[in-house]
Order: sequence, then structure tokens, then C-alpha cells
Amino acid sequence: MKMDFRFIIGLLISFLLYYTIGGIVFTSLYFIMVSMFVLGVAYITVFSGKVSGKLTYMKDRYEVFETGKLNLQIFNDSRLFLPYVTAINQYTEIETRSVSARNRAQIMFHFYFPKRGTYEFQNLSLEIRDFFNIFTVRKNLRNESVRVYPKSRVLPETLFELGVGSEGIKHSRSNLEDPHMIREMRRYNVGDSLKRINWKVSAKYGELYVRRGEQNKGIDYLLVIDMCEEIYRLDQDGAKEEALIAEALAVSALLLKEGKEHKVVINGLERKEFDLRRMSQHEALVEYMVDHDSTGKKPMQDFMNEKTDLFQSASSIILFTGNRSPLLTKVVLKLKDKYNAITWFAVEDDLKKDADYEGITLKYIGE
Repeated sequence: MKMDFRFIIGLLISFLLYYTIGGIVFTSLYFIMVSMFVLGVAYITVFSGKVSGKLTYMKDRYEVFETGKLNLQIFNDSRLFLPYVTAINQYTEIETRSVSARNRAQIMFHFYFPKRGTYEFQNLSLEIRDFFNIFTVRKNLRNESVRVYPKSRVLPETLFELGVGSEGIKHSRSNLEDPHMIREMRRYNVGDSLKRINWKVSAKYGELYVRRGEQNKGIDYLLVIDMCEEIYRLDQDGAKEEALIAEALAVSALLLKEGKEHKVVINGLERKEFDLRRMSQHEALVEYMVDHDSTGKKPMQDFMNEKTDLFQSASSIILFTGNRSPLLTKVVLKLKDKYNAITWFAVEDDLKKDADYEGITLKYIGE
């Protein structure tokens, strides 16, 4: 609680004048100031226990780059008129209002959300003053938080090529043999791949044996999102990173809208995968993006080189990266074969404008 020391000094002076000189003027002045002091104490004591505040939101969901309208409700549960109450956000005064007895007031204020994530409002408080501005009490409000989501986008259905699908994948190199599904061995026949020879068994029996395995069905649609921290070098405020995430989520939603199941792989601080078959699973991906920034340490080209089998099992590969550096372009070109299709979204481009790669569709995020 703070006191107005000017009033306290005035009260002391009035007491000295009353005590030393007396008379009706100084006596009246002294008792008036004492009465103000007593009333101020009574008022501030009542208001301290009967005045409260609560932050509420005008929308169920806020998105990045949005200026959200927030509502601060002030409740006066006392039987006294509250003359002065000031809402403060940390050190910034929002607005001063008065509240009648057993009533409430609402203060609207705006807050800009420059990035997705959870915003904690930990420094909201109310400054309550009595009628005479002698005492000021600050009450901290309960901590409130609001989740801010990536920017939602609706994409046209013919935005990008989706590749040959599960029929074409039967004939492509994306047929991968699962070593855990091997049932038996058989003798080597002319035309068998040398990679399937089991050299230990062959050495034991003195003739070549190959593994007879079952083939896995490949992935029709593989979305790969680069959440490496290098993207923040493109702009420090993170607007381009937000655009990349929004584009990736929009493409994922479009695939689900068209009934296309797909896998999402994220190159972040930790590798994360999502198998998406319905919109509820897509919401889990969105919530993940709210809770995670692009803080990965591994460059995208290194990540892709380590996951070659995963990429080769996909019929349609959809990439989302910050830029198209020469090193990354080299890795992407190695993944291309005649049975898959690659759609490559990027915020910035190191390739020439007239670059043309057969089977690779280049898209610019922000178009």
C-alpha cells in the first residue's frame, strides 16, 4: 500500500498549528484532515477485500499477426462507490475507471501477437484508490494465458502435383523390404539383387542364398517440414518461419479434405512424426506447432541424407524449407525418380528463376 506523503505532511502541519495556535480555523482544518484520513483507511480496507478483476477473451482462438481484443472485467462487490481503479499491464497504464456499488466495469485493450505460442499475462494488476487519493493499493490479478495459433489458410485444390500414388509406387524403388518380415531363405536365381544375398547363410552352405521377404507398401504422401533454427536468419522477427508453418498446415488440411492420408515428418530439435488420417489428428499437429518453435540444430540436407529410406518409400514428397540452397537442392535431386513427384515450398530461393527440374514443382511461400 502506498500513501500520499503530501497529505501526511499536511496532516502533521495542521496538527502543529492546532496544538500551538489553536482557534476555530486551525482546529477545523485539523479535524477535517483527520476525518479524511480515517475515511480513507476505511474505504481502502473495504475495497482491498471487495474489488477483484478477471481477464477474458473476446474470441475462442487467436492467430499469429493478429491484434487481439482482450476484456478486463473489474468487479466491485462492496456497498460503496469505487471512485478510482486503474488497470495496469506491467508498467503501462491501460485505463482508469470508476465502478458503482455491487457492479462491474469492463476495460478493453489490444495486444499484438507477433508469433504463435502461449502468452502469459502475469503482470496485470489493479490500482485502487480512495476518494481522497490518500491511499493506493495494488492487487495482482490471477495469471492468465492465451494460446495463439498459426495463421490459418485455405488453399485451392489444384495447388500442387500429388504424384503417382500407390499404384505407381508398386513399380518404383519405393518398394522396401522389411528385414523384420523375412520368412525364409531360397537359393539364388539369376537376376536376383545382390543386396538380398545372405552372406552368412551362403558361406555356411557353400552356395548363394537370398532372403525371401515381404514388401511394405510405401507412403503415398510425405510432408517434410524443416524446423531448423537457420530459418530465423532470413528474418529475426520470425515472420517467414510463421509463413512456412502456416503453409505446411494448410497443405496437410487440404490433403485430408481430399481424403488423402499422409505422414508428416518434422526436422526439429527432436524428430517428430505424425500419421494423419482425420482432422482430429491434424489438430494435434497444430497444437504441436503452437508449443514448438523452429529450434532444430540439424541442417535439412543432413536430415534428408539420414532418412533416405523414408524418402524413397514415398510416392509424393512435399517439402517445406526456408530456402533452396545448392547443398539442399543436390539432395532433393538425388531423391527424384520417374515414379515419384516432389513439390518444394520455400520462403526464399537460391535457385535461378528459370531453373526447371522435371518432376519437381517449385512453390514460393507467400505467393
